[in-house]
Amino acid sequence: MKDLLDVAIKNADAAELYLVNSETIPVVFEMSKLKQAETKRTTGVALRIIRSGKIGFSSSTDLSKAAADNLVNMATESADMGETARFDFPGPITDGEVMPAPLIYDDRIADIDADELIRMGQEIVDIITEEDPSIKCGVQLEREVQEVTITNSNGGGGRYRKTTLTAMADALLVEGTDIFLIYSMAGSCCSNFDSRSIAQDVLERVRLGRTIAQARTGRMPVLFTARGIMPLFIALQSALNGKTVLEGSSPLADKVGRQVFDPRVFVYDDATVDCALGSCPMDAEGVKSRKTPLIEAGVVKGHYYDLQTAGKAGTSSTGNGVRQAHAGDYFEGQPTPGTSNPLIAPGTESLEDMIASMDEGIIVDQVMGAGQGNVLTGDFSVNVHLGFKVEHGKIMGRVKDTMVAGNTIKALNDIVAISDRAEWAYGQYSAPAFLFRSLGIAAKGS
Repeated sequence: MKDLLDVAIKNADAAELYLVNSETIPVVFEMSKLKQAETKRTTGVALRIIRSGKIGFSSSTDLSKAAADNLVNMATESADMGETARFDFPGPITDGEVMPAPLIYDDRIADIDADELIRMGQEIVDIITEEDPSIKCGVQLEREVQEVTITNSNGGGGRYRKTTLTAMADALLVEGTDIFLIYSMAGSCCSNFDSRSIAQDVLERVRLGRTIAQARTGRMPVLFTARGIMPLFIALQSALNGKTVLEGSSPLADKVGRQVFDPRVFVYDDATVDCALGSCPMDAEGVKSRKTPLIEAGVVKGHYYDLQTAGKAGTSSTGNGVRQAHAGDYFEGQPTPGTSNPLIAPGTESLEDMIASMDEGIIVDQVMGAGQGNVLTGDFSVNVHLGFKVEHGKIMGRVKDTMVAGNTIKALNDIVAISDRAEWAYGQYSAPAFLFRSLGIAAKGS
């Protein structure tokens, strides 16, 4: 890497190399049968340079000498048409500073092979289908071992190893014209993760959903579980993204320091949480990880940034530079602002008491996709994939053909209660359940 960096520096004012080595083992069960098991190894490098004040970028999975020269040439050529750089690459950690060291590597996960993943997947299938043999079960397990190295011409960067184990299960039931699909997903960097827990989670919701209840159109209380809150949380994430702010698309662009939400709302991004899937000692640009307050007591504390976006905004990176690609491997894309482990702080009420307090309402547990919405206004509309009707404090059954609509900012100012327990949803973020006073419900046939 040093030789490649030296060559790059000769052709640029500053340069950065991002190198990743990974071994991934995905195992897939479809219709309760093993469908796929393979091992995939990837080595990739991304080169970003600053040349005459412009950003150049290139990437490759070929690390040969000839490919390295081509990598530098492509980055140099792309800089001619590149965006103006508004940042310097970070330097080394200064005296007195310490690079965070979250627990993200576990030898016991690294030692898991395809046979062990198949055994784990079959165990999940067996737990679910023993409840009801007519259930068609799908399972996806994936173990990844990754090594990331970042180095730049300012002497910054570092190296870390990371393991992840993720599991997803779904249960499909077809009864006449009723198609009932439940899914669950979780993951961890550490071996304390019990993949069987997702099977129990799926079965618990299958039991709740056996009975069908009719929702009605109108306005009423709506309780979003940690999974169900995802569309509102995505809207909030977008509004807090420094890039969205710069583009003029965020309703929170000029709200830093102002009370915008209920005082019970606290939102953070924290890449230093032990064992969490999004944790790492530094972001994808070599900026050290941290816990970033975004909303505290309903007050907007700030937005999250990568280096370039922060430079445009006249501020500093929050350590939220991520590399995302719409196709291929993620190192093929340039850094952009993104969250690591988004966290919504829990409240004080038990979930059971929240449900018992509802005279009539809806519980939203899963939605179809991310829903529809307007980033500028915060409006949202979601199709309920899995939801339940509540009457007089009791769950009456699963609702069908139901939509929920409202405004994220207004809803987060009209909170009845927040549950006292936060849960990891899909392994991607941690959130409690929210009970909102009144949202719009549209139910087919009501």
